[in-house]
Amino acid sequence: MGVGGRITRVGGRVRGDTVTAGCSVLVGGVRPAVREGRRVLGALQRLACGGQVAEPDAAPGWEGVGAEPVGPGRLRVLLVVDDLRIGGAQRQVTGLAVALAARGHRVVLACTEAGPPAAALSGAGVRVVVLGRRRVAKRVSLGFAVRIARLARSGRFDVVHAHVHAASMAAALAGTVTGVPVVVTEHSMASWRGVLARAYSRPLYRRCAVVLAVSEQIRERLCTVDRVPEGRVRVVGTALFARPPVSRGDVPRGEAPTVGVVARLQPEKGVEHFVRAAALVAERHPRARFAVVGGGPLRRGLEELAGTLGVADRVRFLGARTDGPAAVAGLDVLCVPSLTEGAPLVVLEAMAAGVPVVAAAVGAIPRQLDHGRAGVLVPPADPDALAAALGRLVADPRERRRVGMAGRLRFDGLPDPASVTDAVEDVYRRHLRR
Repeated sequence: MGVGGRITRVGGRVRGDTVTAGCSVLVGGVRPAVREGRRVLGALQRLACGGQVAEPDAAPGWEGVGAEPVGPGRLRVLLVVDDLRIGGAQRQVTGLAVALAARGHRVVLACTEAGPPAAALSGAGVRVVVLGRRRVAKRVSLGFAVRIARLARSGRFDVVHAHVHAASMAAALAGTVTGVPVVVTEHSMASWRGVLARAYSRPLYRRCAVVLAVSEQIRERLCTVDRVPEGRVRVVGTALFARPPVSRGDVPRGEAPTVGVVARLQPEKGVEHFVRAAALVAERHPRARFAVVGGGPLRRGLEELAGTLGVADRVRFLGARTDGPAAVAGLDVLCVPSLTEGAPLVVLEAMAAGVPVVAAAVGAIPRQLDHGRAGVLVPPADPDALAAALGRLVADPRERRRVGMAGRLRFDGLPDPASVTDAVEDVYRRHLRR
């Protein structure tokens, strides 16, 4: 096991910590972005030469975190993620951190916001370092890149492994001056990226030692759209590092089945189509109930849509939950209506708990569900098809049990946490700083 973890905050902001827009190109936005890129590289070059970048709020004592001696064959690993909020990617990162620490590696997890998992990570021997006061989100931050570079250099890390856009781009920038190999994991199809975001992402990807994709679809996107050389892309799937309960959680249930979505309420999750499908199912199955577990910017609009469709009393909006796996286990049917996906953990959580899944055939979901043999697949953005599939399971308890059992059996044959950790360790060792 690694040494006992602690939570350390590293500076609240960096002077001149501006960011580039990630989602779209606004009028007059390209030249400022170019100027910002030059400022970023200039600051990093000063750092590489031993110069200083002002950090007026920096807390003392953080430099050198992770530099303690490690045993023979053990590595110093710096994991980076934007924040530790509720989400599949965050759960994957925290699970990997604990697994690596359990193998004796020195693991530090750097983020902009710690969130609920920080205490558990510290207890598992993972040091958590907070690099800011707010999440960066879908942008590139000079301050984040500079702090990662300082931490990576002073901690004498063997490898930096970043997850999610903001952390990946900042880590790639930092790697240009530290000499520490940077590994990036892509968890999604990044459908939100506009012209500018793709323009700055491409050269940064090429600065990474390797880019991991959680699905074949993401690998193809990286090679064709983002133009990452095929030899630098490798597929390493997801796994459940903490198996969810099989017993039911506390999602409100009556005598009729409860069908639910567990997702962040943002456009790519397709929850609007679930609400529309719920209205169709409710017409034929008056006792069916529906739950939406998750928070996000679309909540109010979705609640209004439920009211417009006359199912406000049938669709419960339960907000964000820190016990997502228990919420999944509390459902009779899980619906995944996403418009785009990577390899969602929520599908694995349902399969492990024996909860039948009805999902849009996007991303790695068809592979997870064995192309419909371990769950029900429907076209994306098709409320009618979704309603038909959900209605069949609502009406037939025996079919629900059959599909749920098929999912559980399929889950038992999918990659486990040990094999995923083995694959990541292999990547690290192949790209160690020489």
